[in-house]
Amino acid sequence: MPFNLLLFPLVGGYYILIRFRYLRYVQYRLENQRVLLNSAFAGIMLLGVCFLLRAFFISFFPETVTQLSDLLPIHTPYFGTTSLSLFVAVAATEFANLFINRLKAIKRAISTSGNEFELLLSSSFFDAHLLQFTMDSGKFYIGWVKELPKPFTTSYIRITPAFSGYRNDKKELVFTTQYLTVYASYIDDGSVENANELKTDLVLKADKINSISFFNMDMYNRFNPVQE
Repeated sequence: MPFNLLLFPLVGGYYILIRFRYLRYVQYRLENQRVLLNSAFAGIMLLGVCFLLRAFFISFFPETVTQLSDLLPIHTPYFGTTSLSLFVAVAATEFANLFINRLKAIKRAISTSGNEFELLLSSSFFDAHLLQFTMDSGKFYIGWVKELPKPFTTSYIRITPAFSGYRNDKKELVFTTQYLTVYASYIDDGSVENANELKTDLVLKADKINSISFFNMDMYNRFNPVQE
């Protein structure tokens, strides 16, 4: 087999890694050399499957295989088998993706390979946990993650805010805006049916976030009792 024909299964293996939802998000964190090696392994497995398909069709449909071979633009040995590997990779991957939920695939990737930052975002998005985002400027936002970004490519975070404010000189939280009260007033007077209609989402730049943590108002009040 001419070695240049191995380009087809190699590209096919790479396509599977970057397009199949249960695999693609993990590849973002790997080095290029590791992705290339994984592509080669996937390509070898893909080529093996195509050789099995070739043997099957030659055994049961020899005339059809001969006719298809005559239609190929290049008649180099194994050209049909190797080029088939790329077609199989694309078709099988896109077909499989139809049955895979994107958010579940992202959650699975974060749970297996995500860092602490991504795990907190995932917890807020899927389990509705409040998160506190403290910015480099000293301002803070408390809210729920509205949109789960792709793993390992997190540049911006979209949240639905519940509270916001700033940290004073003693690093204490000073609340300036309570969004929940505003949300409730709009819903009570019938202006909207739910808070999502208010379009109050905030987009935070990830590299401007100084710290992130879970936030529980009851626990916060216990640690910071009101002085009378």
